[in-house]
Amino acid sequence: MKLILKFLFILFIHSSFAQQDTIVILYPKNPELMDVRENDTLFIQSPMDGQILFGTMALPLTSSQTALWSYSGLRLESMVGSDCNNHDEDKMSSDKIESVWKNDSTWIFSTQITSNCCHKFLGDASLEKDSIINLSFIGYGGVCACNCCFGLTYTFTKENEEYFQNYKWVMLNGDEQTLFRIKD
Repeated sequence: MKLILKFLFILFIHSSFAQQDTIVILYPKNPELMDVRENDTLFIQSPMDGQILFGTMALPLTSSQTALWSYSGLRLESMVGSDCNNHDEDKMSSDKIESVWKNDSTWIFSTQITSNCCHKFLGDASLEKDSIINLSFIGYGGVCACNCCFGLTYTFTKENEEYFQNYKWVMLNGDEQTLFRIKD
């Protein structure tokens, strides 16, 4: 009986310290046959290891975003992308900021970029030259033999009112040719 109690005690102690999360990933085994799915499993050993990047999204709380928040009061909440909307090389334009929409609590920046047709994007934001919000993205994933136009939309919430500054300029990927004036 003592042996069983010791075993149960050790099992209880081990299970409370060795908590593990599981993520099941479903993906097409063959892209042409979207109905046939394959499962894969990802084990996360620690809650600190749970940062999973998937598809087009904002990188979560980078040091650049933290600095932007502390100086400007703006927090990057999300970045979403549109599907490829133009394959015609002759009609593609350079990367640009198309519009800015803002109210008392939210700022939304819409951009148009050209990148590889098979890419997804990771977004980030920073403050440049103490006066310009820099929206950045990194394309990643498969490589196709074509380029496409994509729309990326960055959404910020205005949180830190104590430090809030009403910046007048935004640019894309550190390229000053993409400077766009934020109107009041």
